[in-house]
Amino acid sequence: MQFFPPSLGLDISETSIKLVNLKKGEKGFFDLAAFGKEYLSPGTIAEGEIKNQDAFSAALSSVLENEKNGFPKTKFITASLPEDRAFLRVLELPLALKGSELENALKFEIEANIPLTLAEVYYDYEIVKTDAVSAHYDIMVSAVPKKIVDAYLSFFNGHGYQILALEVESTAAQRSLFSGREAQESVLVLDIGSAITRFMIISEGMLRFTSSNSVAGNRFSQTLTEHFSLNLKEAEFMKRVAGLDKNQHRGREMLEVLKPGLAALAGQVKDYINFFETHPTSHGLSENAQKISKVMLTGGGAALWGLADWLRQEVGVPTILGNPLIRIRSNDFAGARMSVEDSLSYTTAIGLAIRNFEEIA
Repeated sequence: MQFFPPSLGLDISETSIKLVNLKKGEKGFFDLAAFGKEYLSPGTIAEGEIKNQDAFSAALSSVLENEKNGFPKTKFITASLPEDRAFLRVLELPLALKGSELENALKFEIEANIPLTLAEVYYDYEIVKTDAVSAHYDIMVSAVPKKIVDAYLSFFNGHGYQILALEVESTAAQRSLFSGREAQESVLVLDIGSAITRFMIISEGMLRFTSSNSVAGNRFSQTLTEHFSLNLKEAEFMKRVAGLDKNQHRGREMLEVLKPGLAALAGQVKDYINFFETHPTSHGLSENAQKISKVMLTGGGAALWGLADWLRQEVGVPTILGNPLIRIRSNDFAGARMSVEDSLSYTTAIGLAIRNFEEIA
């Protein structure tokens, strides 16, 4: 019998932390055992670094020690690394390369594709596809500056936690959103957070492309507070209830107010779709995967009511809300279920928590 020690998935952003604890279920599914979040004071996290360790520690303790959250006593954590400080690339290398030759070729390609030297980063890689027809490997490489990783490790080790893994956000998000049935598709994922929106293209089950910009949830909320004289909490409520409903006066007014930001978001989506479908990296994919089949929305900002329908009309590609609970068998937690809408903001944390079981297995 495999023993899985209690462990946590911790999603860290500049505005909040979110934690998830899962229990092993059957047939690849999991049970949601605990979850919770805490907002961070401005400046606690900046440029991917923990600038105020006391404030960060207090926020983490607040979530873990709140009895309503129900977290187990554990020192094991898998945490996210900031997407905008990481470098993700899919490299193609010849099948003829083996052992040390492959390692040396990877090092050369990594250094040629990132703006830092190998001495300045930690890197990891995974062979995600072996193409016998064109005789090459598809290798996903991730690299993160050492100073970022070392700072995270220093904090957690210094506060009595044991890090099982540090993982870039997009990799964790992919794990929670996709069950494997979409392996022959290409999907553009928008993870709309409070501070940034991450764009990811998942093709044939592999992360092919990532980028980010500042058109995000808080920007929409701030625009609403200024136009309607609301506080941020009221603006968030308005986004979920009125949304972009053209059949309501408030919805039409809200759409008009948010239109510049929404138009920028739609334009970015169109650009990335065009880039992928016309870029040489799409060659060699199966016919079904050479076009973006759908756009998937996740992150707390995706809870803006009507956004999926509006984006579908603007971009002309089927657009849906993602389901981070797709691998969760039971999400009954302390008598309160996590709704799909609420789970959107826990996408990365859920993916990190799932990794804990996959790594041990």
